[in-house]
Amino acid sequence: MEVTPYVPTEYSLAKTEYDPHRLPPIRSGDLVSKSDETPVYTVNNNRYALPPSNILRTISDQQSGEIDSWPANASGGSSAFRNLALTNQGRLVQTGASLRGKLDTTPKPRFLAIIEDYLYRELKALGVEDAVANESRLQVFREVFSTIIDDFKTYKPLLAAIKNEYEIMLTHLNDKVIDLEPLRQQLVLLSEQCDKKLMQYRKEEREEISLLKEEKRRLQQTIRQLTNQNQNLETNIQRLQEEVASQYQLYRRELDARKLLINDANDLRNQQEKRIEDKEGIDEQGMKKEDPIMMRIALKQARKDLNGALAKITHMEANYNDVVPRRDFVALEAKSGECLQRIKELQIVNDNQSQEIEQLRTQNENFKEDIQRLQREKDELNMKNENIHDEMTPRPSWDLAGEVIDGGSERWMNVSVNKTSQEKLVLLLNEFTGGNDDDGSGNLSQTTTIPEQLSPRGEGEQVPFHLRSSRSVKNRRLTRRDVAVLIQEIWTERRISDKQDGRTKSLSEFIYEFFRNRYGNHNTAVEMGYNLDYSCKRFKHNENCQLFYHILSGEADEDIYHYTKNLIEQLADRIIKESETHPNGTVTADAFHNMLTKYLPNKTPSDISELVAAAEKEQPNTEQLSVAKLFSVDDEDNYGEFIRVLKRHLNEDKQNYAHDVSEKIENSSSVSAKDLESTLRAINPHIQTNELAHVVQWTFEAKDGSQIPSMSANDILQRLQNGVFFRQHTLAAS
Repeated sequence: MEVTPYVPTEYSLAKTEYDPHRLPPIRSGDLVSKSDETPVYTVNNNRYALPPSNILRTISDQQSGEIDSWPANASGGSSAFRNLALTNQGRLVQTGASLRGKLDTTPKPRFLAIIEDYLYRELKALGVEDAVANESRLQVFREVFSTIIDDFKTYKPLLAAIKNEYEIMLTHLNDKVIDLEPLRQQLVLLSEQCDKKLMQYRKEEREEISLLKEEKRRLQQTIRQLTNQNQNLETNIQRLQEEVASQYQLYRRELDARKLLINDANDLRNQQEKRIEDKEGIDEQGMKKEDPIMMRIALKQARKDLNGALAKITHMEANYNDVVPRRDFVALEAKSGECLQRIKELQIVNDNQSQEIEQLRTQNENFKEDIQRLQREKDELNMKNENIHDEMTPRPSWDLAGEVIDGGSERWMNVSVNKTSQEKLVLLLNEFTGGNDDDGSGNLSQTTTIPEQLSPRGEGEQVPFHLRSSRSVKNRRLTRRDVAVLIQEIWTERRISDKQDGRTKSLSEFIYEFFRNRYGNHNTAVEMGYNLDYSCKRFKHNENCQLFYHILSGEADEDIYHYTKNLIEQLADRIIKESETHPNGTVTADAFHNMLTKYLPNKTPSDISELVAAAEKEQPNTEQLSVAKLFSVDDEDNYGEFIRVLKRHLNEDKQNYAHDVSEKIENSSSVSAKDLESTLRAINPHIQTNELAHVVQWTFEAKDGSQIPSMSANDILQRLQNGVFFRQHTLAAS
């Protein structure tokens, strides 16, 4: 019987509404269901039918339980798998040209060719041709195996049982993997917790080890010090022993020298006596008188004395050769006793120090235990503190109020000391609204009542022009901001008037005209003058109000304000003009440092660095400094941190300048204008003539405009500090 060649389209799977040639891809996790009559499977709620078993085989192969003998029945050859080969791993691969058509000579049964062709196309469509664990690949083989089981009726129960056992085992293993997944996650979490605890224990051990090492180094240093002291004591003992031995040798030598000296003295005495006797024994003619009897007696006596002296010398040498004088012995004995006593004392000190070392070691162990206990208590207290901190309402940071009120943090500390939160809040509100007065010491007085009417000062010549009135005026209760803005407007108009007409009026007269022009009548002008004067005294803790009041009352020179303002504006014009060459008018800190060094040559490097640091503090969140913002001023004539530091430098320069003057004139009871002029020229040889004249005139000028002949040194220093008194009056040339 001739076998018809296999054509794929003739024996394809049953057509469906989705694909007429092949089943759709089977993905992992899809539920599969089959029926007994027609093989179908369901993917994503879509049913797909497998071809019936009678379509997959020819009429000759429809007998149940019969298997084609292969390759013995191959007579015609099948072309379905002519280009495929089955590897040892169970993979179907294309043979290619390298196999030289070996598979073409061994044709397969049609049913096997159809199944293999379907299997290859499904695996290729799903992209699971490689033999790796994959749910989709398993599903394809499961469907093919089910088709084979249905085809072979004889072996269907056994093959179905085998397939069922495999499915049961796969399901069991999947369930087991799912059950073990939480345990794996719990194991990972437990491992991370163990690692964290281990790192924490290691950190605590490192801290404890560092403390123990530090304690060990300290104890070793103490031991070395004690050892060095002990060695020093032993060295002193050895030195004292050597000194005692050297003193003993000196005493021995002195004894021998004394003996020789005594012998020499005796010889000289004998020679002198002999010469005297010889002179007495010569008569008038010069002849020697000799008495044989006396000579014999004398000779006998001399021999006797000689023998006695020799015997005594022999006795002394024999008995006292190694003996020192008693006074030397007593001195050495006393000194030796002192040394022995000192040695005993040092030994006692050494024993005490040894005991102290043991006590320190014991204390060290106790301290270690205490440290561990305190560490545990500290951890417990920290946990309690965190719990309490989370439960309680956070307290406000009252220190920030010192940055916004007049007088800064120092004044805020003074006025808020020993105050409750409620009282601090009242103080802060009163500060903003101007509800309380300053008692003069930086404290806010809450008991002072603000008068409704301001008492008049009269209309005499001694009364300032803007306060000349004989009747009470209403207190308008100006706030601090109202006063600051009003002062700023007065200074602005004053500077404009000085530039146009020159300074022809006093500040008091100018204030009266300012209010007269603004309000249009005399009474309101006087009323505002009184309110301005009262408010300046009331808010004298404010720097601008205090300076304005001192100038208005004649205690300070008006040129102080104009000099400082002009200096700041000139410096701003030059620096801003130079910064225009940089992008957006911003410069780096180094460039700003160079600008300040250029235009302020008299400033020290530390002063320049402090100014740059103030500028960076004023603009903390920018890498570039905006020069225009550094010189900006608000409507209350307040500058930023940079200008405040610059003003402080000017004030310090004035104080140093005044200190130099005080050293020159402190011994003088009174100082005249010429004395002050000569002193200023000696201190500052480069001072200009007009500046010198202005300083001298201001210093000796009375309130009525007259000149005082002489003043005391303290009064002069006070006037200098309230005037335009600076070493450097101009900026460096650009």
